[in-house]
Amino acid sequence: MIQAQPKTEVHSSLTDEQQRVVLHDMTTPAKVIAVAGAGKTTTLISRIEHLLAQGVDPSHIGVFMFNKSAQEEFSERLSKRLMSVGHLRSPSVMTFHAFGMKFCRRLEQQGWLPSAKLVTDDFSLVKMLRESLQRLMRSGEKIAMLDEKDWLEDVLLFIDQVKASDLPASIVFDALGWSKERQFFPALYDELERLRKRNNMRFFADLLSDPYELLSELGEPERVRIRGLVPDFRYLLIDEFQDINPCQYELLKLLYPAPCQWMIVGDVQQCIYEWRGASPDIMATQFDKDFSKVITYPLSTSFRFGHAVGLMASSVISENDPDALVIGAGERTRVSFARAPKTGKALLGELKAWVDEGKALSDTAVLVRLYSDMVPVQLALMHKGVPYQLHGDSPLLENRQIRMLMAYLAVIAGGLEGSGAFFRPDDIEYLLTVPSLGASVAQRKTLIQQAKQSPHLLPQIIESVADATDGWRAKKLYERADWLRSLTMYRTDPAQGLAHTLEKLGVYRYFESTSSKDIQTQEKIATCDAFMAYVRGVGGDAKSILEQLATLNERHTDDSHGVHLMTIHKSKGLEFDQVLLSGLQEGRFPYYDEDLSAIDKQAATDLASERRLFYVAITRAKQKLVLLETPSSDEHKRMKLGDIPRAALKSLSLSRFVFEAQPYAVSRICEAWYLDANGEPIDTEKGALFQRYLNAVTPSPALTFRHRVEGKSHLKPGDKVRHDQFGQGVVVRQEQGEKQMIFVDFGEIGLKRFNPKHTQLVKLSSRT
Repeated sequence: MIQAQPKTEVHSSLTDEQQRVVLHDMTTPAKVIAVAGAGKTTTLISRIEHLLAQGVDPSHIGVFMFNKSAQEEFSERLSKRLMSVGHLRSPSVMTFHAFGMKFCRRLEQQGWLPSAKLVTDDFSLVKMLRESLQRLMRSGEKIAMLDEKDWLEDVLLFIDQVKASDLPASIVFDALGWSKERQFFPALYDELERLRKRNNMRFFADLLSDPYELLSELGEPERVRIRGLVPDFRYLLIDEFQDINPCQYELLKLLYPAPCQWMIVGDVQQCIYEWRGASPDIMATQFDKDFSKVITYPLSTSFRFGHAVGLMASSVISENDPDALVIGAGERTRVSFARAPKTGKALLGELKAWVDEGKALSDTAVLVRLYSDMVPVQLALMHKGVPYQLHGDSPLLENRQIRMLMAYLAVIAGGLEGSGAFFRPDDIEYLLTVPSLGASVAQRKTLIQQAKQSPHLLPQIIESVADATDGWRAKKLYERADWLRSLTMYRTDPAQGLAHTLEKLGVYRYFESTSSKDIQTQEKIATCDAFMAYVRGVGGDAKSILEQLATLNERHTDDSHGVHLMTIHKSKGLEFDQVLLSGLQEGRFPYYDEDLSAIDKQAATDLASERRLFYVAITRAKQKLVLLETPSSDEHKRMKLGDIPRAALKSLSLSRFVFEAQPYAVSRICEAWYLDANGEPIDTEKGALFQRYLNAVTPSPALTFRHRVEGKSHLKPGDKVRHDQFGQGVVVRQEQGEKQMIFVDFGEIGLKRFNPKHTQLVKLSSRT
C-alpha cells in the first residue's frame, strides 16, 4: 500500500521574501542572498518540507553544512519539524568532510583510491612535516628558516590553502605574496604529499582533495561510473555558500551536474575566511556563469537587530555592493561610543552600566580585529576580577610575545641570580630564541637545557656561541651577553628596560624577518606595545609587576558566566545582546601599511574583505552596540556633517568604517522613527541609500537628507542641490580644471556657475 504524501502549506509566519524561496520551482538553480539574522534556517526547513510535499523522496535531497555544530542543530530542527507534519524520514544533512569520508571509503572499496588511514590529530601531521623537511634538506634544498616556531603555523595554513584550491602549490604560494624566506613551502608541500601517499594516510583536508584530484584527471565515462558511488541527490541545498572553496565547489559540480537542482544560500558580504581558502567570487559571479538561468532571491530582513544596526550595516556594506540592503526588523538596538578615552576604563564602565540594568555579563561580547587589541581588555578585566570567557585564542599570559617580555622582565628583576623570578621556568628559552642565536636546532636544544639548569650562566652560554661565530654576528652576540648582565639596573624602571631591550637586541627587526606577512609583524609589535603600556601604567619595580601578573593569572579561571572575548572571525554565526567593538583605528581596522586601495587592485580587494569583517562584527549585536572609541573634535564634526573621508586617512585616528556607518545620521533617523522627532534635514553622504531603506519599510518616517559639500566637490551631474539665494537646482556639469567649477540649472533663474570651495551647496535627496 502506498502511503499518501502529507500536504503542507507555506507557513503564514514566513515573510514574502522567505515564501518566494520556499516556493521556488523544481528545476531552476537558485541563489538565496540572506543577510545576518534573516531566518535562513527556518526558510531552508520550509523549502525541504515543500519539496517533500511535492512527492520528492527524502533520499534525493542533500543538505550541506560547513561545520558539525551547524549540521547537528539543523538536523535536530528539521527532524522535529518534519515529524510534526507527518514525515517520518528526513533528508541527509552533512558536513563536507562527512560526505568526503564516506566517498573516500566507497572509492577505496571499488579500487579507485588506495586504502588509507584517516589521521585526525595535528601531531601526526607536524611529525610528517618534520620528516619531509629533513628529506628536503638532505636533497640540497636551501631553507632559510630553521626555527620551527617561526614557520610551522604558516606552513600549516599554506597546506590548507593548497588543499582548498584547484591549483598547484607553487601558484598558490605566489598568490599569497609571502616573504622569500618561505619559498621552500611549495617544495615542502610536494614532499609531504609524497610521504603521505607512501604511508597511506589521509588528513581531514584530503577527504575532499584526494577525490577531486582523482575526478579531475578522469574522462566523462569514468566519472559517470563514480557518480554511482555517491548518494543520488537530485536537489542540493548548500548553506553558508559564501565560505565554499574551489575544491569543494568543483568536486560537487563533477558529482552533481544538471539536472540536479542546486539552491545555494549565503551572503557574500559575510565571507571572512578567505585566509583559509574560501572564495567569495564563487557565489558572487562564478555560480551564475556555471549554471544557466539562475534565479536570485534576497532575504534582506534581519530579525536579530533593529533599524540602527540595519541602517549602519546597509551604509557600510554599500561601499562594497551599492545594491545591498539590510533591513533591521528586530527590537530596537542602541548604538553608542565609549564614555572614556582609555579602552580598559571605557570597557569597565560599559559593563557596569549593563549589569546595573539587570543584564548578565554572559550576554555581552567584546570583539576585536587583532589579538593585540585583546591585551588591554584582558588586563582590565583581570585587574577588576571581572569573569570572562576567552574563545579561540591563547590566554594572555600564554602569548609568545608577552612571555618573551616577561622573560626579560624576570632578568631585570634579578632572574639570572635564581630562576624563581621567572613566571615559568620554560620562559628562559625566550632569552635564547627571540632573537634567534642562529645555531643549529640540536645546538639550541642543548643550550636551552643548560640555561634552564643554570640561569646565571646564560651570558656565558651566549658568549660560547659568539666564540664559534665570526664577524658582525659574533659582535652582536657579545653585546647581547653584556646587555643581559646589565639589565638589573632597570629594576625600578622596568618599562624603560624593556623598551631599551627591544631596541638594543633588534627584536622588532627579528619579527619582521620571521613573519610571513606585514600584518603578522605589526601584530607582534602591537602586542608588545600594549603589554609595555600596562607595565608603564601599573608602575612599581619589575619583581612586583611579575608577582602581580602571577596573582592575576591564578585568580582568573575561564568562567561560563563571564564576558565573551573573541576575534570577529570567531564571532561568525553567533549573536549577543550587547556587543562592544575595540580596536577601531584607521590603519589597524582596516589594516594596511600604506593605503593603496585607490590604485592597486589587490589592496582594494583586501579593503573590501576588511569591510566585510566590520559588517559581520556590528551585525552580531541584538540590543546594544558600543564602539569603544572616543572621536576627536574634528572626527565628531565630520560625522555630524555625514562626511565619509576618502583621502589623507592617516590623519584620522578613527576607522573609516565608522564614518561609512554614518552613526550620527542613523541616530537622527532612529529618533524620527522611534520618537516621532521629525525636524531639520539630516546631513549624510548616504541620503539616497537611507531613502531606499525607508521606502522598503512600512510604516517609516518621511525624512529629507542633504549633504553639505565642503572643499573638493562630491557632486555629479543630475544631483539635486539647494542654494541659499537661488533655491533648488540640478547640477548640469563640473569642470575638471584646477577650480572644478560647478554649473547648476535653477530653472527660471537660469544657469549659474560656482566655485565649490567658496559656495555652500547643499545636496538634496528626498522621498520619491
